[in-house]
Amino acid sequence: MERFKIAYSHSKFWLIFWLLIFFPIGVILIVKHTKLMSRDRLFRVEYEGSYFWLFFWALFFFPVTLLLFLFNGSFVKSTDQLA
Repeated sequence: MERFKIAYSHSKFWLIFWLLIFFPIGVILIVKHTKLMSRDRLFRVEYEGSYFWLFFWALFFFPVTLLLFLFNGSFVKSTDQLA
């Protein structure tokens, strides 16, 4: 079984703040800036759509945000760390 390390590349203060104050914005920040690392691979989620609309819909109607994220070009990108 492969073990993964989780890395969040931006301010942890804002992440915790938004998770406590308004959960949908915190979820978007987690997805936008989190990487999973194993010994030889790096996985990250990339979103090809507009982050403005993603945050806009997160503020007013969170299920639309999930639909945008799932159907508007999000994917998991895997790269070799050694390369």
